[in-house]
Amino acid sequence: MISKLIRDPLVHFSLIGAALFGVYEQLKAPEAASDPHTILVDRDALLTFMQYRSTRFEPEQASQRLDNMPEPEREQLIHDFVREEALYRQAEALGMTENDYIIRRRSVQKLEFIAQGVAEQVVSVEPDAVQAYFDSHTQDYYEEPSYTFTHVFVKPDASSESAPERAQKLLTELNDQQVEFSSATGFGDRFLYNRNYVERTPEFIASHFGEGFRAQLAELTADSGRWQGPVVSNHGLHLVMLSEYRPGRLPELAEVRSRVEQDFRLSQEKQKQELAIQQIVEQYDVEYRL
Repeated sequence: MISKLIRDPLVHFSLIGAALFGVYEQLKAPEAASDPHTILVDRDALLTFMQYRSTRFEPEQASQRLDNMPEPEREQLIHDFVREEALYRQAEALGMTENDYIIRRRSVQKLEFIAQGVAEQVVSVEPDAVQAYFDSHTQDYYEEPSYTFTHVFVKPDASSESAPERAQKLLTELNDQQVEFSSATGFGDRFLYNRNYVERTPEFIASHFGEGFRAQLAELTADSGRWQGPVVSNHGLHLVMLSEYRPGRLPELAEVRSRVEQDFRLSQEKQKQELAIQQIVEQYDVEYRL
């Protein structure tokens, strides 16, 4: 019975809420208990300050970092903490924090930050859960088709000879000389964009050449030893060496596991953070006077 309760997510959510208030009380206690004219610099104060600055609630990592911190960096940390604390207290004494929306937002962010930290501590990445997450988000990992090619550009009306005639002569020259992918820069006219395109999606290619070029490129057969064309774009004519075409595909989980695990962890942390915050919200009655 007890083991079942421990595994119950609802129990975890309740613990998150309880831990949220406990951690917040611990973090604010030193400040509240100190003399208004004395700034207490101790280990807890510095650890809290470090975590707020990094926007990550990781007590163990912060403690380890503080222990290993070089003396000059530690002195700078203390200086920054004292400076910020002094300015805040002076602003508070002058009444600047009253009805200040920026202070209000900062206070909300502090609680959100603590809730995030608590959520991070309770999330576990189980293989079955990762698989289920992947199965329900498969389309998020779809790999777009891609093309790898180089091209020689023939600009319209660049000479007395017509562009189609120049393109045909260049095509014959390129194939007769067996010009390779890396040597294409010595031929043709200057192009507005790139000469080589490596693993580029159809959408990216269309943004440079136009939809017509993309459609014609899809009709070519990949052949790293042959120049093809001419292919018409929004800019002119192109002689193309299409080295590789990779069709779109859905990868197996094993191929993208690290990415999926990270996405799963982030989604779970976000859910638990929101549930912890919702526990706070539910403690208040909402009265509408619209």
